[in-house]
Amino acid sequence: IPRLFGQKEMYSTKLIEAHFWIATIGVVLYIASMWISGVMQGLMWGALNDDGTLTYSFVESVKRSMPFYMIRFTGGLLYLTGMVIMAYNVYRTVIVGKPVDAEIPAVSQAQHH
Repeated sequence: IPRLFGQKEMYSTKLIEAHFWIATIGVVLYIASMWISGVMQGLMWGALNDDGTLTYSFVESVKRSMPFYMIRFTGGLLYLTGMVIMAYNVYRTVIVGKPVDAEIPAVSQAQHH
């Protein structure tokens, strides 16, 4: 992005770091919460009483998953925040510079034969 707009570097390297860490923590929270919730639901759905009936109802497993859904929401919000930071950083980089004509290397005729 910076080279396309005649800049040496992005507007802010601190914003790059903030974007990276906020988005990474968001993804980890999102994935970990859904993984744990999925394993928990699977175990609950597979639990049987001695007479062969289900130990937990579907609704009970969904109720137990609600805290994990809140963690997933938080992770998604963090990821979205990271993307907004990135968009802001790209925007600030682009508006300071001017588009440059990038050189496109010519394809030699030998490669076509």
